[in-house]
Amino acid sequence: MASDIIAVLHLEKQSLGKVIVVKELNKCDSSFITSCVLGHCIKNRNAVILVSTHNSMSHYQNVGIKMNYNLQKHVESGLVTFYDLGEDCVNNLLKNENKSVQQLIFNLNKKVSIIREKYDKVDIIWDGVTHLFDLEFNLKSVNEICNEFVKLARKYSSFILFHCNVASDDDLTCVMSNLMSHRAHILLEVESLSSGWSADVTGHLTIKNIGQKFDIEHMYIMDYKPSHYLFKLFDRGVRLFAPGTV
Repeated sequence: MASDIIAVLHLEKQSLGKVIVVKELNKCDSSFITSCVLGHCIKNRNAVILVSTHNSMSHYQNVGIKMNYNLQKHVESGLVTFYDLGEDCVNNLLKNENKSVQQLIFNLNKKVSIIREKYDKVDIIWDGVTHLFDLEFNLKSVNEICNEFVKLARKYSSFILFHCNVASDDDLTCVMSNLMSHRAHILLEVESLSSGWSADVTGHLTIKNIGQKFDIEHMYIMDYKPSHYLFKLFDRGVRLFAPGTV
């Protein structure tokens, strides 16, 4: 039941260097998007590196089993590389060994290079990029890291997905997610229901195809209208609905 998310992201179309940004609003958990995209990569035998500063390997393993894929099996085969950057950085902080921006970029580039010895393309998923602020990186450093990975994706990836966990409107996480939005070809804004809990709907999903402005057929269109959906989470995936149809 991840097909709805894959369809709105146009991942079935071959591309190079597509930038996808997921932005959380109103304290909504949008990790289901990462799980859906990860499942798509595994199903299509696309090599992918999942860099996480938010959820653990066990989280994605448990979700993957419900969505009919075994993440651990594909990690062992080398199709998926899981890098727990958050744990790595915390361990360095406990040792008073702060990792520099250049070290972090070098380490991640090295991991991508190792994967490319076996696969031509390496898709990139970064879960919780805004958590780098919690690891004592400043706005300039996080922006530099993201820039380097966008450049890397343009060479070797079908897409790169940045998952931004937004704390509040006046927080650096919101500033960073807005900066990333301007780089995105596709922006997803995931928001909890303002009215509270519902048995039929989990939240709102707004999709902005910002990258359309680079397409020849949309060159003379000034107003790019976003697509609005309601979504409902299930154990085995997510369903999208048009507003007013539930």
